[in-house]
Amino acid sequence: MSKKLLLLALIFPISVKAACTSGELTRLKNFSSNVNTYYDYNEQESKFNVTVYNLSNELKIVNKNDNNVYQTNDKLGQINIGNLNPGENITLGVYPKDGECNDYRIRTIYVTLPYYNKYYTDEVCKNNSSNLCSKWVNTSGYTYEEFVSKVKKEQQQEDVITQEPEPVVNKYGFFDFLGDFYIPILLFIIISGSIAIYFLDKKNKFDF
Repeated sequence: MSKKLLLLALIFPISVKAACTSGELTRLKNFSSNVNTYYDYNEQESKFNVTVYNLSNELKIVNKNDNNVYQTNDKLGQINIGNLNPGENITLGVYPKDGECNDYRIRTIYVTLPYYNKYYTDEVCKNNSSNLCSKWVNTSGYTYEEFVSKVKKEQQQEDVITQEPEPVVNKYGFFDFLGDFYIPILLFIIISGSIAIYFLDKKNKFDF
């Protein structure tokens, strides 16, 4: 190195960023494996709320849908992501909050929110096993009248399928009996007749 370059290096120290090691990534990935989610629905607002918990204070969450970043100092490691629509798919990236590995996405969490059925408490759904009466089914394409009509139609079809047929009583008459035992009866008559003829013939011989 020339004297000029050495002098510049002393005056303006070059900052070299340390590398993200595999050991550090493994440690952070172990933390991220504990992260879980659950959701709840606010019926008044017609919106979902997703809660992330067990998030280490060394990690952060990036919502890939809108790029919002979430961190926590909560003892339970919780963050809340609200104002989410029914049927929405959320992609959450888990990143190290600081350090040399903070650009690495160490885990991806996918959250699929169900659709909410606003008709599921309706009178037509009481004691009804129709899938349309489930709380988490998409009925946004139905008007109320269409929904009621569809549920009733499905129930009628189910009643027809599940209705037990009346037991069939088979009448067994004399001719049915003859049909089943025709050959044994015929053999019995032939044998009995042959025996009777034999003894009659023998008796006639003795009488002579």
